[in-house]
Amino acid sequence: MERLAIDSSVAVKWFSQEDDTDKAVQIRDAHVRGDFELIATPLLYCEVTNALRFKPDFGAEMLRRAVEALFKLHMVVEEIDESILKRSAEIAFDSDITIYDALPVAVAEKNSTVCVTADERTQYNRLKGKYPVRLLRDFPFE
Repeated sequence: MERLAIDSSVAVKWFSQEDDTDKAVQIRDAHVRGDFELIATPLLYCEVTNALRFKPDFGAEMLRRAVEALFKLHMVVEEIDESILKRSAEIAFDSDITIYDALPVAVAEKNSTVCVTADERTQYNRLKGKYPVRLLRDFPFE
């Protein structure tokens, strides 16, 4: 089965109306249908929850339901081990991004797939051409 690594910028869109929310929902729904598996790190759950916590239209109950929904998706969770963290550090230094942003890219490399991101300005533009990263806006990918 084909896999896609995702970063938190994609998953946040499952719970809020933003640019390219429709594309993020297509990816989520394809995962639910079994068209492919989504791969995430444990950090994604924290990042998404934190991002939603600070959205003005999200209250405590909505946040609780969002957390439940995230876990019910049964994404493949790639643990952050020494090799993933070392590779993330290399990618981060090479591309001038955070370790947090480099983690899903390292996971994509490890799983011979691509990392999907909605963060064009920081993540995508600094990684494209050198690392396996695709922009959410371009989904479905050819």
